[in-house]
Amino acid sequence: MKPTSPPQTIAIVGAGFSGTLVAAHLLSRAKTPLTVHLIERERSRFARGVAYSTTEDCHLLNVPAGNMSAFPEDREHFLRWAQAREAEMLDCACVGEVTAAAYLPRRAYGDYIAQILDEAERGAAPGVGLDRRIDEVASLKVEDGAVALRLVSGAQLRADRVVLALGNFRPGDPSGADGAFHRSARYHGDPWAPEVLARLLPTESCLLVGSGLTMVDWAITLNQAGYRGAIHVVSRRGLWPQSHKPGAPAAFGLEPSGKFGSVRNGLHSIRAFIRDTGTDWRSVIDALRPVTQTLWKGLGLSEQRRFLRHLRTFWDCHRHRLAPGIAARLGAMLDSGQMIRHVGRIHAFRDLGRRVEVTLRPRGSDRRYVLNVDAVVNCSGSESDYRRLDSPLVKDLLVQRLIRPDPLALGLDVADNGALIDAEGRPSAVLFTLGPPQKGRLWETTAVPEIRGQAAGLAVELLGG
Repeated sequence: MKPTSPPQTIAIVGAGFSGTLVAAHLLSRAKTPLTVHLIERERSRFARGVAYSTTEDCHLLNVPAGNMSAFPEDREHFLRWAQAREAEMLDCACVGEVTAAAYLPRRAYGDYIAQILDEAERGAAPGVGLDRRIDEVASLKVEDGAVALRLVSGAQLRADRVVLALGNFRPGDPSGADGAFHRSARYHGDPWAPEVLARLLPTESCLLVGSGLTMVDWAITLNQAGYRGAIHVVSRRGLWPQSHKPGAPAAFGLEPSGKFGSVRNGLHSIRAFIRDTGTDWRSVIDALRPVTQTLWKGLGLSEQRRFLRHLRTFWDCHRHRLAPGIAARLGAMLDSGQMIRHVGRIHAFRDLGRRVEVTLRPRGSDRRYVLNVDAVVNCSGSESDYRRLDSPLVKDLLVQRLIRPDPLALGLDVADNGALIDAEGRPSAVLFTLGPPQKGRLWETTAVPEIRGQAAGLAVELLGG
């Protein structure tokens, strides 16, 4: 599986956190001539991705600054970077201090990642260089042990290895909506499209579909912009991300095998520990973090499906928590009546021209009621079933059978070294990935602590060990 000799050219598709960090490691580690093509279709997201390209000061990191280093061997790297810019950090009304426990603006983290790339490029060995491209890969072809890439601009590249740092995709369209509604000017299927905020601000009401972190971002964005309209939120279970609370990880022990055996046993063990010790549940979730991948892989496929069916939503809202200040603002918006929570399913959408008629069915009930709003924003979370994606590159790779979805449709089938597995079950020698596409294999693979380790390891793999 390892390359027999160091490649001369590596193309990285996607310049968010995952792709940028792989590029930085390659530039820093390469000792022989190497060209790294780093390709991102949107200039504003280069070296930042979706999450860290926000310009909203009150879009905060969901993890304290002390845990956000891009380098696992230097845990305070980001904290030192932020403290060196303390005045800039404190200019944000949502930041009161710059300490290890502080929740800092995501845009600042984007600046941090961009600077890491700049420094790696400047410090690269002779003959090692970075080619930054604002473009999109339309298709690729594996031939003669290398990869030919065709870009939307018409340019063509050839690389010895390719990293698909695809990150997260826009949400899948919600049930209850047909193709006609998806094309409506009152429906915003991509919550991060640049025009959405300007279109929402003049409205008197909007509906946010989904109650996860994307919903939180939009609620805070609207609040910060002075929006006075009603903000309706609908989700099937009505669960929202919980708030962080200071505290160290609990001393939660596992069996020597590092496995629960079944979802039921795991849930029973966690609940019993919390009940018997009086430990805050947050500390237990944090204690599981370093071993979550091991626990996930220790479950059989049927147990993984059971978890997704019954516990995924509960896990997500407890695992992916909010900065306390953000949680408090959401609470105030609910208390004021500006935000209205709906628990149930969407039965139908109707675009009435000036309004959207949304038919909802409350959870546990057969009755239905109608909600009229001016706009609908899809905040349901990233689509992970690659068969449903509208990406030209992903479609091309599926048609060529160079990739295949994992059995849970959470991402792609990936080997332990990051190599993509084709439709015949063969690991590729030239196509690799990291981060969210590995969710089916690892489950915990979308946040900085996991991706930073994967990025460093993949760079070593690509350079021949």
